[in-house]
Amino acid sequence: MRVLLTGSTGYAGLIVASRLMEAGAHVRGLASRPSELTQKLASTGDFAFHQGDLRDAQTLAEAVTDVDAIVHFAAIVGDPASAREPDLARQVNVEATKVLFDAAARSGVNHFVFGSTCSVYGRHTGSVATEATPVNPVSLYGETKVEAEDYLLNQGGDVDVTVLRLATAYGVSPKMRLDLIVNQYVHEATTRGEITVMGPEAWRPHVHVQDVARAVDSVLAAPADARQQIFNVITENMQLKQVAALASTVRPDSVSINYRATVDDRRDYAVSGEKLLNALGFTPEWTVDRGVHEIHSHLVSTESSTQASRSRPTAEGAQQGRTPGVSSSAARSRSTTAPDGPQRRPPADPGTAPGAPGAAPPRKGRGRGRW
Repeated sequence: MRVLLTGSTGYAGLIVASRLMEAGAHVRGLASRPSELTQKLASTGDFAFHQGDLRDAQTLAEAVTDVDAIVHFAAIVGDPASAREPDLARQVNVEATKVLFDAAARSGVNHFVFGSTCSVYGRHTGSVATEATPVNPVSLYGETKVEAEDYLLNQGGDVDVTVLRLATAYGVSPKMRLDLIVNQYVHEATTRGEITVMGPEAWRPHVHVQDVARAVDSVLAAPADARQQIFNVITENMQLKQVAALASTVRPDSVSINYRATVDDRRDYAVSGEKLLNALGFTPEWTVDRGVHEIHSHLVSTESSTQASRSRPTAEGAQQGRTPGVSSSAARSRSTTAPDGPQRRPPADPGTAPGAPGAAPPRKGRGRGRW
């Protein structure tokens, strides 16, 4: 299979590209500029880099030539980035998506997989959101994704469209992001021994970036079952205070957690991943707990390597029985392709470990507190 992957240089895109090549696909990666990471992809698998601006119609017309499927992950990702540059967010997330799809239809592409976000649910409390739940975006980012979804799913024609609503991603990638909830909390615990949680009672769905790549692989392998479908992609639902509690375990000494009830981010939702399970048999391989320790190990290893390259001693922290520090500059970068999404319900009792699929989140009047 020949696949065009937009956002191939991003946090999730690099993982998706590797996964697709492992599955035997030829991947054409579209991004605005090459990097050492794309060069490494080309050296390790069937990867060809296509340089160009996603907003340029001629670039897209050339990029879609002779491909069987498109995985569209390039975007201005997240509420803060979209709010800072609203015009750019609409150009990239909405208008460029429309032009890309139209080019794909003219070129005879069979399958168009769109990387959307569970942020489209916005604020949905008291129950678990399914793909049939009315969307309720509370940010420009969520609004742009809803508009793009609607356009793609209402086009008809011969192109199979699959929308993947991704939970908030976490986990290690060659291009790390430390502004994502799980990654951020682990980074704060590792570097400062202190975590700041804004809106601790709020629910979020989370998904490991490797499970994102597996979900993409799954829908490409079963286009008939994924045709004109929306799927939530989620590992498990957790309150922010629960994520912080897990992140605080990465150090042998105590980590303080500072809770702040007032937040600018009004999102509060848990989602179901049962549809993807039932349609394609997809189950996540990662848990947030496992991901927390993976991220911590990566941060410590990265800092140790950095210190060693600078000929600085790295053993002092270990001699004192403390986790070595990780500089705040370690691997911080903002991706242009990231998610939000997979499966496991929130715990029936807030503050406990994530429950089994099927358990609904508690209602406000039963202990969730005020957000």
